[in-house]
Amino acid sequence: MTATRREIDALGLHHSAYRCRDAEETRTFWEDRIGFPLVMALQIDEHPTSGEAVSYMHIFFDIGSHGAGPGQSNYLAFFDVPFREGDDPAELYKTRWGMDLHFAMRVAGHAALGAWADRLSAAGIPFEGPIRHGICSSIYFHDPNGYRFEFTAENDAETREFLEHGDTAHENLHAWNNWKAAEAERRDRAA
Repeated sequence: MTATRREIDALGLHHSAYRCRDAEETRTFWEDRIGFPLVMALQIDEHPTSGEAVSYMHIFFDIGSHGAGPGQSNYLAFFDVPFREGDDPAELYKTRWGMDLHFAMRVAGHAALGAWADRLSAAGIPFEGPIRHGICSSIYFHDPNGYRFEFTAENDAETREFLEHGDTAHENLHAWNNWKAAEAERRDRAA
């Protein structure tokens, strides 16, 4: 029997995972300063897919359901993998530019966004914003590992914007690809 589209739809985020410099430093930031509870810490001694011998700590923070239960939670996860040959900590944990990598978490609204800004300020965590993007308003901050995170609240226009742009998304992407190819060719000729 073939599964229907509804039966195989993704149900949303389960977790997003990143390397961290130190599990305790990361726990202190996310649990003590941000307020996301640590819900799992697993010491593992083998890479789960390759079988490679590697000791690491895998930690999970509940970022949204706060105890709603399995299948209803959203997690932020980290791997503390010390002593891995060839790792360059200066490169792994450098502060990242927001367009290279960032993780956005939806909040209930603009009042909640303001409350997060107050909480970050009280915890001494530098942040930027709120910045109004049209579809949403956001505040941005970095964790101790250099990753950029975002709290975002929908603006009234979000649903309308996605509906309107959904009709032209493929066309806009095609036009971008054509522009990028022409620009690359122009730069090659100029070099």
